[in-house]
Amino acid sequence: MDETQGAIDQAAAAAKARFEAMARKALERGERDRELAARVQAMTATVSSRRKEVTVTVDHGGRVTNMQISDRGVELSGQELSRVVLETIRQAGQEVGKSVGEAVRESWGDESPETARTLSSYDVFGAPSGGDADDSSGNDGRLPWNVGRRS
Repeated sequence: MDETQGAIDQAAAAAKARFEAMARKALERGERDRELAARVQAMTATVSSRRKEVTVTVDHGGRVTNMQISDRGVELSGQELSRVVLETIRQAGQEVGKSVGEAVRESWGDESPETARTLSSYDVFGAPSGGDADDSSGNDGRLPWNVGRRS
């Protein structure tokens, strides 16, 4: 019977050690996730349009928290200014998304399902636009603020 009791005690001790290790890892992961959340919450991106007509700041969620329109921006037509503002907001959103992505990958790794879910939520900003299809300005569909750049 002593042999059986010894085996039971050993199995119980091993199970307890595994459970304690799992609990320790869960606590560490929770702390790391809280730190990541705090870092992400504090992230912003500030981007200026190519010719500095508009400067936009967005927070980690892509919400515009600040916008400045320069004298050069005021000289644009309403339609042109609207396009510049929207493109600059998209670019700022992409930048903050990159920052969030780097932090998430650093914390969770590339293979984590949480990483994939988080990064997919930042896809809303999409790739930089190349201009309007019906642009008749003669600049190959590139808008004034990205002439000379190719996507």
